Amino acid sequence: MDNLLERRRVMDENEKTSLANRVFSWSIKNILNRDLHKNKMKIIPNTFRSVDEYLQCFVPHLLEETRTELFSSFKSLSKAPVFEISSMDRHTSSGSSSNNLFYDIKITNALSIGAKYQPKGGDLIALTKERPRRIDDLNPLLLAYVSSDGDLVITVHSSRSISDLEMDRMFRETSLHFGVFLMNLTTNTRIWNALHNEAANLTLVKSVLQENTLATKQCVCANGFDDSEYSDHVLDIIRSAKLNSSQEAAILSCLEKRNCYHEHSVKLIWGPPGTGKTKTVATLLFCLLKLKCKTVVCAPTNTAIVEVVSRLMSLFKETCSSEHPTYGLGDMVLSGNRDRMGIKEKDVLLDVFLDERVGKLGNLFSPYSGWKKRLDSLIKLLENTEAKYEQYVLLLVEAERIKEEEMKKKKNIEQKPKAIKILTFGEFVKKTFDGLSDELEKDMVDLYTHLPKSFISSGQVNTMVAARQALTRVRYFLKENSTRDDFKKGSFRFDWFIRLISGDCLQALRLLPERFEVTDMLENKDTKNFCLQNASIIFCTASGAADMNPIRTGPIDLLVVDEAAQLKECESVAALQLSGLRHAVLIGDELQLPAMVHNEVCEKAKFGRSLFERLVILGHSKHLLNVQYRMHPSISRFPNREFYDGRITDAANVQEIIYQKRFLQGNMFGSFSFINVGRGEEEFGDGHSPKNMVEVAVISEIISNLYKVSSERRMKMSVGVVSPYKGQVRAIQDRTKNKYSSLSGQLFNLNVRSVDGFQGGEEDVIIISTVRSNGNGKVGFLNNRQRANVALTRARHCLWVVGNETTLSLSGSIWAKLISESRTRGCFYDAADEKSLSDAMNDALLEDVSSSFGSLSIRNGLGRRNAW
Repeated sequence: MDNLLERRRVMDENEKTSLANRVFSWSIKNILNRDLHKNKMKIIPNTFRSVDEYLQCFVPHLLEETRTELFSSFKSLSKAPVFEISSMDRHTSSGSSSNNLFYDIKITNALSIGAKYQPKGGDLIALTKERPRRIDDLNPLLLAYVSSDGDLVITVHSSRSISDLEMDRMFRETSLHFGVFLMNLTTNTRIWNALHNEAANLTLVKSVLQENTLATKQCVCANGFDDSEYSDHVLDIIRSAKLNSSQEAAILSCLEKRNCYHEHSVKLIWGPPGTGKTKTVATLLFCLLKLKCKTVVCAPTNTAIVEVVSRLMSLFKETCSSEHPTYGLGDMVLSGNRDRMGIKEKDVLLDVFLDERVGKLGNLFSPYSGWKKRLDSLIKLLENTEAKYEQYVLLLVEAERIKEEEMKKKKNIEQKPKAIKILTFGEFVKKTFDGLSDELEKDMVDLYTHLPKSFISSGQVNTMVAARQALTRVRYFLKENSTRDDFKKGSFRFDWFIRLISGDCLQALRLLPERFEVTDMLENKDTKNFCLQNASIIFCTASGAADMNPIRTGPIDLLVVDEAAQLKECESVAALQLSGLRHAVLIGDELQLPAMVHNEVCEKAKFGRSLFERLVILGHSKHLLNVQYRMHPSISRFPNREFYDGRITDAANVQEIIYQKRFLQGNMFGSFSFINVGRGEEEFGDGHSPKNMVEVAVISEIISNLYKVSSERRMKMSVGVVSPYKGQVRAIQDRTKNKYSSLSGQLFNLNVRSVDGFQGGEEDVIIISTVRSNGNGKVGFLNNRQRANVALTRARHCLWVVGNETTLSLSGSIWAKLISESRTRGCFYDAADEKSLSDAMNDALLEDVSSSFGSLSIRNGLGRRNAW
């Protein structure tokens, strides 16, 4: 035991430094060294003897992944984003020493740099004298980590100390100096910190180290829901969502598990393609929201977490009141980077976005210009409209008198008094009322949108709705009467106005709460913490969970991870350490693509494997969602049998053939087809990514035919072209660029992406370009079953696979089985038998021969000239 503690102490001392400092310790030679961590790179095991072993096994791989990304950025330095440095000074802050490594960098023309690089927090940059074009231009290497960012000045942590003399020489006397973007370290830093968090809650982490020991245990806690007012409502939510039995069972088992206190557990929900995983997750979260179960929801990427939030908000708004449709959104909050999440102005996501909420609450509860101040101002206006108008006139006359006296003194001549533009009583009241009431109405909406329901009751919201209606009536009256000559004291219209505001509007305004219990809390604590502590559902990326410490959020009851099979296991560690966490729900499909790993050695060492997949390997049970709603049965048949042992059934909606027949009319192939292109040759271009120009020509012709059908029949159609190779994706994009823009977004939509980029997506028609064409059956990473699964399950109505029959048949892979299946089902076509496709292939072959001949002629000419 003592030896174990000593080893742990030594390891802690070696690893305690930050990830940035570890990167700073590398030289250029280290970064270029592929064997830098070779001796420490071991295959990540399926089980672990201790938490220490579990946490430390990921560290070498994380360092190697970081080195690989940095090495990759070194290779493309000439294209790297750059900013220009104006000046550089030591950063000073309370408690900082004079010899610290933090500096403030002023960026030249930061506000007008257009498309140029604007540094962001977490960026790793190189500081250079000249704009680098090659790796040698970085020598001597000076790295910096952006710790805070702004439009004009950024603060960086430098890899070495820069003396005042050196700064003068480097950054003041020389006119051109640059900061060059290398990579963003935010996610890797969060993972690093989670792996070295000495104060972490490790209870749930311990439960995932070994085989499933809970599978045969009977839970001793009470099953079902707590006896509360929410139980029936939650069951109504589940019933109204029109879920299938597997989806309902998945949600109910999660809700029951949250009541288990005698053990910690991780539940797996298995969602194959098209089985309504997103709808199931949204319904589960809506139930948890109603039950006020403190939940953190994570996903691997910003895009993925935004999708989950959007689905929950859609479900929320389907059931909310039309009078106050955003009441209750204060119980959910989305934390993250607005730019990376793609949240635009007037985006509905701003109603739950943390930074937006902090700004709104700060405005509402400002002691000088907040809600109470604006409410008082409007009430005082309506209580004393005549006195306010008289005060306005007096102030205006007095201001004009002072102005005239000043002008006389300056010019020393008599000035004729100018006519003063004074609003009539009606104009003054309308203008002032409109300004104050507009602000107050926005305040009321912001209050019941951004305050948690525990701080603003439904009764108070109804009072606000009534007040807004009263303000609308006054606003309408003033619009109709404010400019009339008889709208003055003693007139019928004036008396009616007084009765309207005193008997209706003022009464409604006086019922509004001037203060909320939240006021004192916001004055005494950080607003972000208030929002996170009082939200029932917190959304963030998996790495963003590292920021959810006990002080910020309070204890967490449940963790829900969407797309969990696309998350590296080490990325889930921060989320598993959440304070108070007892249970986690992981939703995913390990038979689809896992997380991206940049380093080949790391990939072979299972660094990209998810916690979801490892738990499945260890025997943890998965709750299967077993009905698919996406693919026509002729498309789903092959992947269902090949990947899911035939356990997925087709929903009624995909079995309907009326629309399917209409969709296929005019197209040359059926719902599922293999199209043999045996005459093309694979080429290896830049980056060693293969492409096949004959396949490109065939696919381009197929797209053209689909576009024609869509245009002539005025039928909406979305087409996706998928290939495992980036070279082929670029070639197809170049061939189809700007050809189909006239109907794009209206009737015909074309989407060309890699298989990896298409995970989670779907289109009416999917065309798969397999590219590989050789005589020995080599298909490279096309052989990856997870990649094949994703490619084959994106189509709704038509799936057409384009490839070389001979190559794929000899590959011994799943693609050989697919060709055999297509022949058996009569779905095998030869492109040469279709005239338009045959012509396209011939044209492509002629272009290839012409290009080769031209290159050969040039080479021969150069050879003769050199010989001469």
